Amino acid sequence: MGLTDLLVIALVAVLFALAVRSVARSGAGGCSDCGSKDGCSAHATGGPCPAARRMLEDVENNLEK
Repeated sequence: MGLTDLLVIALVAVLFALAVRSVARSGAGGCSDCGSKDGCSAHATGGPCPAARRMLEDVENNLEK
């Protein structure tokens, strides 16, 4: 293996590690985890997520138009 091959393999390994890190970190705070947020009313009361309810209401209103 030449120097170019090693550099390409190293670059691919670094990019792969960054991609895995990005995927792992993006799961920490998304729209789908509303119920697990400390300040979320759904988490405190065990009720439905207000953000999801509002999104569904908006969709229904737009479909009625």
